[in-house]
Amino acid sequence: MDTTTGRIESIDFWRGLALAIIFINHIPGNVVGEITPRNFGFSDASEAFVFISGLMTALAYGRRFSSGRVAEASGVLFKRALHIYCVHIALTVLALLLFLIAADVLEDASLLAQRVCAAISSAPINGVVSLVTLSWQISYFNILPLYVALLCIAPALLYVGARSRWLMLLLSETIYIVGRSLGSAIPFAPSDQGWYFNPLAWQLMFAGGLFIGLSRPQAFAPYWRAAYCAALLFTLCAAIVVSNAFGVAPGLVDAAGRFLDWDKSNLGTVRIIAFIALAYSIYCSNLTKVLCRSSIYRACSLLGRHSLPVFCLGSLLSALGQILNETRLASPALDIVYVAAGLLVLVEFAKVIESRKGWNSMAAGDRSAPRHAAFGVAAMAAGFAMKGGGLARKTRA
Repeated sequence: MDTTTGRIESIDFWRGLALAIIFINHIPGNVVGEITPRNFGFSDASEAFVFISGLMTALAYGRRFSSGRVAEASGVLFKRALHIYCVHIALTVLALLLFLIAADVLEDASLLAQRVCAAISSAPINGVVSLVTLSWQISYFNILPLYVALLCIAPALLYVGARSRWLMLLLSETIYIVGRSLGSAIPFAPSDQGWYFNPLAWQLMFAGGLFIGLSRPQAFAPYWRAAYCAALLFTLCAAIVVSNAFGVAPGLVDAAGRFLDWDKSNLGTVRIIAFIALAYSIYCSNLTKVLCRSSIYRACSLLGRHSLPVFCLGSLLSALGQILNETRLASPALDIVYVAAGLLVLVEFAKVIESRKGWNSMAAGDRSAPRHAAFGVAAMAAGFAMKGGGLARKTRA
């Protein structure tokens, strides 16, 4: 733990890494996305982001609930939810403006911009009402509404968790089962689809983070050799299946997918198992200690310390990347350069925020860490692209 800030830097690192991966994955079809975890496992950065959010919520507010300050802590959480809600509305408006400007500038009118803005342009009043009530969300801009819902649920979970972590988990699992049976109960407008992230299902991942966070000051998780080996084996098998045996067995993932509860919107059970296995493997392997002196560790920790503004800027940069992919400039080379530049911008942006807030944790470190981290990812992507001999561009979210 950083004694000057009270934060656990390793948690900041993994949260920052999740944000960097989300930025990359929210530019569908880009070549760098081929090396992100979603292509080598049943879960992705979304599970990590939600789990860590629950973990940090427990660390920040758990003691208040345990000491009986329920009303005070609940008020803070609801205020935080309102803040996130306002940020989401502002971010969505900025994204709409970005897409509209792109549609106007591009002579052939970006198809992406047309899809995003159709709901607003066809029925402006209904579109605005749907936006404000969170019943209409832009694709790739639907994580913050989920976070708002989770923060509203958090007081009830923490109240129960302060008395029994296991009872809280049982309550969460019950909500999950009900949520899976109902689907996403909050409809979109003007379409009849539900939220992309069903909050009644995804609260289980959030509750998992609360469960671990409420275990402090004990160890986050005990080490069991048999469980560690099983987690490693499951993670390896998942990587083989999802990657089509690393390209050797085309169609393997499609065949397996017919028998697996892998739905992302409703947090399929295989996604939960995969995340737990991966997280436990990482935790028991002491990978964090191995990485802690690297430039990537320092850069990602910086991103994680300022997750909300970094996420917002990253979302807008991802939207710009989506627009560029609709132009004639789209190419694997542009993907690599754009992602590297985007990561560098995010880290430099976080540095500015940190300097203004009086943080000094990066001051003693290597000032070139952000640049090394960004171009390190780019170099990995370049090597992967050359080894693959021209990867197909995917559009899976």
